[in-house]
Amino acid sequence: MENAEVMANEAPNARFGGDPNARAPSHRKSVPLYIGAGGIATACHYALVAIAVEWLGVWPLAATVGGFALGSAVKYWLNYFVAFRSAQPHPVTMARFAAFLAIMLALNTMCFAVLHEGVGLHYMIAQALVTVLLIPPGYVLSRRWVFIRH
Repeated sequence: MENAEVMANEAPNARFGGDPNARAPSHRKSVPLYIGAGGIATACHYALVAIAVEWLGVWPLAATVGGFALGSAVKYWLNYFVAFRSAQPHPVTMARFAAFLAIMLALNTMCFAVLHEGVGLHYMIAQALVTVLLIPPGYVLSRRWVFIRH
């Protein structure tokens, strides 16, 4: 019974690393975790696309939309619980994360257009460069706004 009382008095996310009184992880810890979360999310996205297209015969555009949704969900949960150890309520954080995704999509599209269509780089090289270029602004937005700790 004591354990149930202790759990009832904990902050909602304290059992999952989201103690609202705890400090955010240092940049030294959260940067590699953020990059790792992005890598895992990207792998999930690509895996779903490959399986959907190659094994299930799904139209590639539909497959990548599904992959993006899966990758976004994976990235949200890994960043919330692991990279930033957020304690913010999920409805607020999810709304910010949706806005973050829209901002990052706009940046990705603009940078890709410049590198691929403007400079003439191969589309995969352009996308790889854009992915690397967007890590710093993505990290800053995630840490300071999406998954912020007060």
